[in-house]
Amino acid sequence: MTSLIDTTVDGHVHTRLCNHAIGEMEEYVEKAVQRGLGTIIFLEHLETDIRYQPRSWLDEEDFSYYFKEGARLKQCYQGRIDVRLGMEVGFNPAARKTIKQRLAQYPVERVGLSCHFYRHGDAHLNLLSRRRQSLDLLAAIGPEAVVTSYFETLIEAVASMDCDVLCHLDAVLRHLPGIRFNEEHQRQIHMLLDGMQAKGVALEINTSGFDYRGAAFPAPWIISEALQRRIPLLAGSDAHRPSEVARHFEQLPHYLDEILSATTSHPPKAERSGLFPLSSL
Repeated sequence: MTSLIDTTVDGHVHTRLCNHAIGEMEEYVEKAVQRGLGTIIFLEHLETDIRYQPRSWLDEEDFSYYFKEGARLKQCYQGRIDVRLGMEVGFNPAARKTIKQRLAQYPVERVGLSCHFYRHGDAHLNLLSRRRQSLDLLAAIGPEAVVTSYFETLIEAVASMDCDVLCHLDAVLRHLPGIRFNEEHQRQIHMLLDGMQAKGVALEINTSGFDYRGAAFPAPWIISEALQRRIPLLAGSDAHRPSEVARHFEQLPHYLDEILSATTSHPPKAERSGLFPLSSL
């Protein structure tokens, strides 16, 4: 068995502070201790100049509490578990300068990049929401165009931001049935991975995907491409309740070994098809 990923670290955890999760910070730390983790990294949502309701990220008052409570937990659990405080930065191309200014205000220990919103007129639509209204509008705009915009945003984000890890790379429109990536999206993913490799950005293996679609985010073929580029892999549960801390981590060593084995014996399936499902290998 390989050591492709450290499953003693959950690098992507949310709390009730983001307004779409439940549970206090200490509840997540306690669950991480119970599960034998060595490190838990909170990755709370930072969004900038996004016009969307209900708010699904922290405001300045929330972040003030977050870092104060985090400092307390670091001290309280010292010697039992390493508690770290990060941000999942939703990249908004129109607010790049402001995002960097906000990040500089806080003692952030990990920066994860993501894209959750699509600009539509004077407002934004949530790309990862299961809300029917958002999904219907995105479907009407056209999934191919929306996905193209999503990957364009991530490519720009990696090129222009200092960050540690790219989160749930292919989770875009995860609640819209029948989503498939075309050849242009495949080309964009290759560009994105090349950019990550050049800047030393890790790829998150987000185990929430096992619940959503029976496979982690991103799809196995994307992980295979990352392995060929020697991009580091980091485990994240994307927990939104304490019981989800380190969810499915026990599956990751075998899961990644199978992808590695397929990578060394066959080219990724995405190289051999023009249109493919998110979970294809």
